[in-house]
Amino acid sequence: MGNLSRILLGVLLAPACAAVLWAQSDVSAMDKTRNSDDRAPKSPLAVPDAVLKVVKVKGTVEKVDLVKRSVTIGSEKKDDPDLELTFSQPSGREQIRVSKKAEKLLGKKKLDLEELKSGSKVILEYYPALQQVMSLTVEKPSA
Repeated sequence: MGNLSRILLGVLLAPACAAVLWAQSDVSAMDKTRNSDDRAPKSPLAVPDAVLKVVKVKGTVEKVDLVKRSVTIGSEKKDDPDLELTFSQPSGREQIRVSKKAEKLLGKKKLDLEELKSGSKVILEYYPALQQVMSLTVEKPSA
């Protein structure tokens, strides 16, 4: 009697198990189609790697805008356009580093935005997706 009840139980449960497995496979197929739709091109801000990407450029300070708290950098490469970038720090807290050579000339390790002069040679690291300065290092101050 024990074997007969096991067989009957297996016969009754087999269709139920098959239905559960079929439903799971149908859901995974829907997930695959949904994921393929998600592969469409996204805006740069939707992709964390693009936001965190940092570009390093050598150039010259063309213009400092104290009202907008931004700086315009002309690249050493003639083909590259000028970059106008803002600082991510709050107004008045922008810290501009100074290289060791420039530190000897200026007597300071850091400058405020108001002290940055046009014509200074700089190394700029910035976030292209955000158009914000990550770091600005003065290599050679303007004369």
